[in-house]
Amino acid sequence: MSEYRLLENNFAGERVGNLFHEAAFFRLHSEGRGYYFEWSKGEQVAASVHFTPVSEGLWRSPARGTFAGFSFQSELRTEELFAFYDAVEVALKARGAQRLEVLPAPMAHAPIFFSNQLYLLRARGYKVTRCDLNQSLEVDTQSLSDKMSSGNQKRLRKCQREGLGAVRLPHSSLHEVYDALVANRKSKGHTMSMTEAQLQTMVDTFPNAVELFGSRDGNNLAASALCLRLSPTVLYVLYWGDRPGYGSLSPVVSLASTIYEYCQLKGVELLDVGTSTVDSEPNFGLIRFKRGLGFTESLKVIMGKNL
Repeated sequence: MSEYRLLENNFAGERVGNLFHEAAFFRLHSEGRGYYFEWSKGEQVAASVHFTPVSEGLWRSPARGTFAGFSFQSELRTEELFAFYDAVEVALKARGAQRLEVLPAPMAHAPIFFSNQLYLLRARGYKVTRCDLNQSLEVDTQSLSDKMSSGNQKRLRKCQREGLGAVRLPHSSLHEVYDALVANRKSKGHTMSMTEAQLQTMVDTFPNAVELFGSRDGNNLAASALCLRLSPTVLYVLYWGDRPGYGSLSPVVSLASTIYEYCQLKGVELLDVGTSTVDSEPNFGLIRFKRGLGFTESLKVIMGKNL
């Protein structure tokens, strides 16, 4: 019999995993409808996961956000991880769950944890329902310029000559950052996945996790980025883009260089710039652009199971 017990919405432990696993992130997006599960032994929480109903019978981890799934301490035995999963599934079935979906972090974030989670889910009957390419880069002492293609090196130098070097911005610049991102998406026929009000709530809830960057042209932002410090070692670019009319200068290249320098300064080990495919459909131009900046691919999957 396991020494551990299942806690529901008890929020007993310190953070296990990254920002998207945190109880505060769960509460922010679950709207009081989900469950936050912990696998506890005394005062120790060895694993956690949160699930929220997103439609009739469908429960997902996370309800919002690009990934979450199961988080667990590296020393947790495999049989205890399986026992935790089984206890969570029983609890969700009792609450009417008919299908479960799990979005683990991309493989590059932690290959061992990704492998264990993928194996756990496959062993419990899950199938890969979506497989995308996520692009990221390990941060070292080299400059990002040294990792870029020659074409992007030229763009970076041109941005510097034109005074479009990027800088870190205060949280008070959120409206300006958001406005540039909206203009970028609108020019491509897309919309933002989060409203400015929702992002302001993120800033208010996680002030130490949200980082803003911008490349200024006079009084206007030519390009901007909103990043999330998922953990002490991982920075995730949630949004970035340049305003229409700046395509020839490509100030996003300058943004990328500055964000990478921030990672070097703060001890971040992995810079994640997100997926370059949507529902498994490749965006060849985006893959090529990120490769040209020095980023490489790893798998990001969605796993699903009918109960």
